[in-house]
Parts: sequence; structure tokens; C-alpha cells
Amino acid sequence: MNRPKLLIVDDDPEVGAFVQKVAESLGYDFSFTDSADAFRMRYRSFRPDVVILDLAMPDSDGIELLRFLAEEDCRSSVLLMSGLDASMREAALHLGTARGLRMEGSIPKPVRASTLRSLLAALDERGA
Repeated sequence: MNRPKLLIVDDDPEVGAFVQKVAESLGYDFSFTDSADAFRMRYRSFRPDVVILDLAMPDSDGIELLRFLAEEDCRSSVLLMSGLDASMREAALHLGTARGLRMEGSIPKPVRASTLRSLLAALDERGA
């Protein structure tokens, strides 16, 4: 059986390393990028099962990347991760859903390992 693949875009490499540790402990293949342009290229080559998007980055925002994923006819499960308030995360979830994406939820920063582990384990069990 193939290992599920997770791609994260976040401008903080420490967040990437943290998510990598949790994801790999659950059997995910992992890829990290810290820019929107690199994310677009990596998405096309890596073809992840799960995408985690930071909503607030210096060179782009998660909304632009949600548009990109919709244009790519993305079938990955999408999780949002952000320090923005809950109403902003909720609005982004609704936008992604309206664009036909498989929005699986949002994770507030700072991220708790137990929260991330539970979400990723549930996605893996469902074959997301």
C-alpha cells in the first residue's frame, strides 16, 4: 500500500519541521515549501493526498492558493493552518468548499501536536 503524501506551505520553517515530525510518525511522506511559487511547482510534481496551507504568508496568502488548487482540480484533502482569528479561518473554509475543494478543517496556531496528529490520523483512516 502506498504511503499517504502530505504537502505543507508555511513561511516558518520551524512549523514545517514540527508538522514533518508529526506526519512522518503517522507514516506520511512529507514535503515542505515556504513560498507560494514553490508550492505550485511542488504540488504538481508531488501530487499530495493532504495539503496544509498557511493563510498568512509574506508573498501570498492562502486564498490565492485555494484558487490555484481549484484551478488544478485538486482532489487532495485541504487543511488550513493560521494564527488568524476563527472567523477568518471559517471564511476561508467556506470559500474553498464553494470552489469545490475537499476542505477538512482548520488548525489554529500555535499548533498542538495532539490536534494535528488526530486530524492526520483521521484523514489517513478515511483514505483521504
